[in-house]
Amino acid sequence: MLLLLAACASPFPCPTDQRLDADGVCHDVPKPPGAGDSDDSGTGDSGDTDTGDPDTGDTDPPVDDGWPTRFVAPYVDATAYPTVRLARIAPDSGVLRYTLGFVVAASASECRATWGTYYDLETGPSAWEGGAEYTLYEELAGLRALGGDVMVSFGGAANTSLAVACPDADALAAEYARVIEALDLTRVDFDIEGAALQDPASIDRRSVAVAALQVQAAAAGRPLHVWYTLPVLPTGLTADGVAVLESAAVHGVELAGVNVMTMDYGAGAAPEPAGKMGEYGIDAIRAVHVQLGQVWPALDAVERWSMVGTTPMIGQNDVAGEFFDLEDAEQTLTFAQTNGVGMIGWWSVNRDHPCAVESESAQSDCNGTTDVGDWAYAQVFAGYR
Repeated sequence: MLLLLAACASPFPCPTDQRLDADGVCHDVPKPPGAGDSDDSGTGDSGDTDTGDPDTGDTDPPVDDGWPTRFVAPYVDATAYPTVRLARIAPDSGVLRYTLGFVVAASASECRATWGTYYDLETGPSAWEGGAEYTLYEELAGLRALGGDVMVSFGGAANTSLAVACPDADALAAEYARVIEALDLTRVDFDIEGAALQDPASIDRRSVAVAALQVQAAAAGRPLHVWYTLPVLPTGLTADGVAVLESAAVHGVELAGVNVMTMDYGAGAAPEPAGKMGEYGIDAIRAVHVQLGQVWPALDAVERWSMVGTTPMIGQNDVAGEFFDLEDAEQTLTFAQTNGVGMIGWWSVNRDHPCAVESESAQSDCNGTTDVGDWAYAQVFAGYR
């Protein structure tokens, strides 16, 4: 497999501290706002509890690709119309880093990377405004000019993941590499849920492919940070979710973190959820913190917290009665600050707006209420580091 990858054009064309522009020229990566040169490790709480003074990590130096040690990267539904204008919303929302979803197979039988099956990788999503067309890739360039960046999420709840459609790890790694090269990525996310969570063959295929790409990236002197996103209950990952992590460990994937979808639990797992969604989410990531230690026993408590990510569904969830409000967001933020959680996301940037009318069902473009304004959730989470 590594021989096959080496024969392809390298997906890591620039040195670690540079980016490739549209003309194929490498340029220095701009430092994110607030990034300093301190050597303070800012490790925060060293135990398993949420006691002690909040540690925002503001003095931590950025890691090897310029991202903060702890970061905010909400999901963008990149295939929704109109295409989200990343460079425009960054100043309004206060968020500079995003997780773009979802890259999937062209079909159940075609091992070819696409955006949600709707857009080819080469052109990407696009929309029209004021009589002119704009593209997601143009928006990404504008975001990077502001000092921002993205990681791309493979998989998701809809369509067929590449790990399922591709016949072997070599073919799968080649498609992942194609996306990494096209968008000059240093970070990728794999959202594994639904039927894909119960498919051991595709899970192992993904593990082998990702580990091979990390070996190639290391040889080229380029970072490749890998996050897995998994469904969760207040009691933690299911046995299927743990099996995904065990596969990654066995096959040598170096996971930067495990982001869990703190949402849509159901009445059996999260009874009487009104006013408790923040509490249930905290219960979930506490449990995941313990489970990470069972898969990687050499990690200490601080290291495990740095590998934990939480992604609630803001506002109205898909499950009736589950509503993640601003108090839940504040509760989540405080816990993350105290324990040094590695990532905060949310589903989704597209939904961080009020609805025209109150809705008891989840909407794709608003949060379910009329009285929670634009970027209300972003304003809570944006400053987390």
